[in-house]
Amino acid sequence: MQPLISPVDHESRHNSHRTEDIHDTRVAEDTPLLHRFPPVPTTRRNPVTTIVVTLLLIILLSGIIIGIYLLILQSRSENVLPPVEEMPLQLVSRMQWDSERASPPVLGMSPRKAREVIVVQTDTEQCHSTESCTDLLHVMQNKTAEGANLPYNFLISSNGQTYEALGWRRQSSMFPQHSGSALVLAFIGNFTSTSPTRAQVAEANKFFAESVSRQYLHPSYTVIGKNTASYPGSLFSSLKQLPQWNTELSDTTNT
Repeated sequence: MQPLISPVDHESRHNSHRTEDIHDTRVAEDTPLLHRFPPVPTTRRNPVTTIVVTLLLIILLSGIIIGIYLLILQSRSENVLPPVEEMPLQLVSRMQWDSERASPPVLGMSPRKAREVIVVQTDTEQCHSTESCTDLLHVMQNKTAEGANLPYNFLISSNGQTYEALGWRRQSSMFPQHSGSALVLAFIGNFTSTSPTRAQVAEANKFFAESVSRQYLHPSYTVIGKNTASYPGSLFSSLKQLPQWNTELSDTTNT
């Protein structure tokens, strides 16, 4: 005898088979590409690539930082005031202070290039203006033999003016051993115990630069201090700081 199947069991079995068939059909319809394209297997990141990318990021950040820094420097430089230009040499020509006895300019003579600047004092009082210095220079010149020219190439006053005497082209006979190779620069005054003014020292530096610029003085010149009637110790002390100062050739005591 065949076992009797109840209508309920038969229906439930039938429904379960239908459910499984429907589920399989939906899976097949919803994911048709899963069978065509299999999943890509995950791979580990290459450490070399990581290092290269990191270095590129560091370089990029460094460039940005440097660019910002340069912009800051540029903005600061634009806000800085330009340096004040130094005043030129305050030259008073021979024609200006001694027009009657001024010698005519030397023509046809090539500029001589001296290698030494001999610094002396005039052993006189000081002067502080063009008028007073002009009077003093006339008095000094009248005391020379037969009113001859002053034996200096140039003189510097206390107010920082340079007075032309022999000028750049004529030679001084004041120191025969240096004849032809030196310019004689006199500081107006007596500096045995009194220092020259700042204006005088500053004007002397301008005179050196101007003489080199005009090619009357060799760029590798030396500065030599010499005695006259007395030893200008304070004057020499003010000039010893110059890199061109020559201690060996300068006088160190009163003679």
